[in-house]
Formats: sequence, C-alpha cells, structure tokens
Amino acid sequence: MAEIESTDILIIGSGPAGISTALHLAQMDENFARRMMVVDKAVHPREKLCGGGVTQPGLKILDGLGLSIPVPKVPIRELRFQVDDMVFAVRDEPVFTVIRRDEFDHWLVREAEARGISVRQGEAVTAIHPEADGVTVTTEQRTVRAKIVVIADGSKSACRRMLGWESPRKHPPVARLLEVLTPETPDEPLFAQGVAVFDFSAQLAGVQGYVWDFPSLKDGRPVMNRGVFDSRARPERPRIRLKEILAQALAQRGRDLSAVPLKGHPIQWFDGKLPLSRPRVLLAGDAAGVDPFVGEGISFALRYGKIAAETIAAACARNDFSLADYGRCVRGDSLLGTLPLRVQLARWLYRLQAPWAIRVAWRLLPWSVRILSWIRPEAISFSPRISRIK
Repeated sequence: MAEIESTDILIIGSGPAGISTALHLAQMDENFARRMMVVDKAVHPREKLCGGGVTQPGLKILDGLGLSIPVPKVPIRELRFQVDDMVFAVRDEPVFTVIRRDEFDHWLVREAEARGISVRQGEAVTAIHPEADGVTVTTEQRTVRAKIVVIADGSKSACRRMLGWESPRKHPPVARLLEVLTPETPDEPLFAQGVAVFDFSAQLAGVQGYVWDFPSLKDGRPVMNRGVFDSRARPERPRIRLKEILAQALAQRGRDLSAVPLKGHPIQWFDGKLPLSRPRVLLAGDAAGVDPFVGEGISFALRYGKIAAETIAAACARNDFSLADYGRCVRGDSLLGTLPLRVQLARWLYRLQAPWAIRVAWRLLPWSVRILSWIRPEAISFSPRISRIK
C-alpha cells in the first residue's frame, strides 16, 4: 500500500482561485508555502474558455500580491453596451484588461512555484473523504491527508459532486456560453481602439444575456474573442439555440461561424442557498459561484482566494477547522458581497421579454449605474463615465 502523504492545506485546482489562495497564504507567512500542496488534473498551459477580462478589482488584487501581468494583454479603454440602435459607452484607462487564460493561468502557476509552493499537475482527484480529524484525498498518483481542503476545480467541480455538495434548488443556477476566436488585423476598429462590446440585442431574441466582442491576442497575434452568454437566470424558460444566435451575430460582423472552431462551457453562478464551507472544506472561485449578470469570473476568483487564505490562516492560528466564518466573510466582502445584488439584477433584467420593456430597461441603464456607483461604489468595476452614442 502506498504511503499516505500529509499536508496542512490541499488546494484542488490551479486556476486563479486556487493559486490566489496559495499566493495569499504564502504572502501572509512564507512558512505556509511548505505546508500546502496544489493538485490539478490539467497540465499548464491548458486551454480555458473565457472572455479573459480582468477588471480593476482583479488588477488591484494582483498588485497587492506584488504581481503585474506580464503575458500578452489588451487594455480596454471603452466598453460599449448595445441594444439594437441604443449604444452606451463606458470609458476608463483601462475599464478592464483582456488576457488569454492559458497564458494567464500558466503565469500564476509559475509564480506560485517560484515561491516554493508545490503544484502537482496532470493529477485528477478520484475520491475525497472528510473526517473529524482531517480530509483524505485520493488522486491518480497518491493519497494525501490534509487538515484543510480548498475545492477550486471550476464550475463543473468534480469534487463538489463527489461530496454531494449541490444546490438544493430544483433548477441549479448554471449559465451557458459559446466562444470563438476570429483572426483579425491590427487595424480592425475594435482592436485598434481598445473597444469591447456587450451586445444585449440578443435579449430581444430570448437570450438571457448578450453577445460579446473582445479584442485579444493569441500567440501574440490579434484576434477577436467573440461569443454568446446565456445566464439562464430564468431557468423555467425554454433554452434558446445559442449556436444560431452566435452565427447570426458573426454574420452581421462579416464573419462565418463555420470557419472557426466553436467551443462551449457552463458557468456555475453564485447561489445564496449553496453553503460555501463545511468543516475542513471550503469552495472557492467558479466552484463556489460567480457573477450571473455578465459572467465575470477572474476578479471574483482572485478575491475568493484572498478570503479563503484569510479564513485558513485564522483557522490554523486558532486550531479550529470548522471554517464556519467563511461564508459570512465572503458575503461581507466589498467585492464578493455584491454577488447577491448581481443575482437579483440578472433575474430582474432577464425576466423581461417584451421588446418595449427591454428597451425601457436599457434606457434606464446609465442612471441605474450612476445611482449604484453612488450607493455601493464597490459594486462597479469601472469609473461610471457613461455616455450615449448617437
């Protein structure tokens, strides 16, 4: 029988949430680096479907870790919200930054390893058993005994399913997205000007979301990251054929969907009824749930890591591994605490079906953002300098 390895903290998942947890722990106390282990079934760099937007809160979290994104990136100076002929622009320097997740996540993993954190890749978890005095985790290559386990293995979290840790809702809150990359030239207007578009015209066709166009870089070459996001905030309504919606949107932009690889992915959005922790185990990142309004995930994942690290450090200091405070800390956080508000916003906006109601709601958007930025400035990831484009 193989020897059982021991560690204080086992982090399952080496994406932004898991690595953020590890980096924050190591920053608090460098001794944590040798007291933890990260495992992931993937091997970096690995492809990850994502628009790749890192908003200002995410950039601030990285800055707090002493990190500045070195991988190819595109600063977005203008964000356009569009519904047919209504277009509103948000401008900032930057509103957010677009990266490719395979490059971004690989960089974070290398930063963790540079700090002495063990990251074991290509090693899927096959079983997880919490007990009163620890958690036993079996991977394809080893058995590990840990005091605390962080589950950060994404929206489809296999570990969450192994534990039977699912939402009590009849319709679990899971969004859908499809994504393509279209090769472009540097003089393509949106790319050259640093403009990203959220086109909510698809809502008029029944999509509970939008079509996006983000300038990006793939292997250093200009591309547009384009896709459709369907929040399913109203799961009782019929599923729309997203492929047809995306094909129509690309045709309007002079692009052919059949000419580029199409990929899809689910997103677990924040569910207030899903407990975020159990004794010795907590959820972070997409496994815990992210923003259902526009599907923003990276900045929230990085923030989950910070809160998880603070909770773990306090638990180790007190020798109390109930982790009972974690959910309260998440909900009380200046960024993560906006998730319930974003859930309500998504449910309100995406319940609208009549074209006239959708148009009225979007005419009120600038005022709503300004009021929200005044009441809860932490809920807005950008400076609300909004103007109507004629």
